[in-house]
Amino acid sequence: MAIEVHATTLQPWCVTTYLPNERETQILGGTESHSDAGNTLARTLRRHSARLRLGWAIRFEGELRYPRADGTTGVFYPDVLLALGLQLGPEDHFDIQERGGPPALVVEITSKKTARKDVGPKRAAYAEMGVLEYVTFDPRTGKNLELHGYRLVGRRYVEIPPSPDGGLWLETARLWFRAEPAQRPFGGPLLRLSTRDGQPLLHPQEESEALDAAEEALDAAEQARDTAEQARDAAEEAHAASLTEIARLRRLLSDRDPESTP
Repeated sequence: MAIEVHATTLQPWCVTTYLPNERETQILGGTESHSDAGNTLARTLRRHSARLRLGWAIRFEGELRYPRADGTTGVFYPDVLLALGLQLGPEDHFDIQERGGPPALVVEITSKKTARKDVGPKRAAYAEMGVLEYVTFDPRTGKNLELHGYRLVGRRYVEIPPSPDGGLWLETARLWFRAEPAQRPFGGPLLRLSTRDGQPLLHPQEESEALDAAEEALDAAEQARDTAEQARDAAEEAHAASLTEIARLRRLLSDRDPESTP
């Protein structure tokens, strides 16, 4: 059954669901796997945007300011936010009123302290802000890589139906999001992104490793070429030396036997 969260907006982007302002110091206490999942996702999205020149603004644990119904300003620090067609510096905060609208996508990596808030009042607040798609991912051990997505329909969120393998197709990013178990020792679960046709996007560390492997292969090929060139030079030198020796021997024979034919 679809899960719906109603958004009763009084005016554009205005939030009636009250939540205390978050502080930047609050986001520093997350676990390493929590931080790694969010940071890896943000960096993967940035590289994808840069490669295709999509013009996305992507922030990891950046400040998001939104208007409350009581006239005050609320503050969240979502793990990842994505805005379409917007220039945003690495240190710039995202003010919904100043930017003329909310981010298109927000992703929260849930933790023991934030799980209830992320899927409860915070989800309702994002709906009221007008965030088009909202995703929660729980990388904690024993949570079975819980991944949920919600899409704004009118003034409410409706849960995005997952594919048979648990993937979520996000219209905002035009990408598949899938939860992926830890791939390396001491690492945590991550979100794997892929294109509509199933082509996976490499995580930044994987891209670095692939680049290192390509550079090593190039170095090996150049070394093999150098070795081949050295062997060719040595063979040419040996051939020249053989010709010289043959000529010397012929001269020697000719000197000993004047009637012999060179």
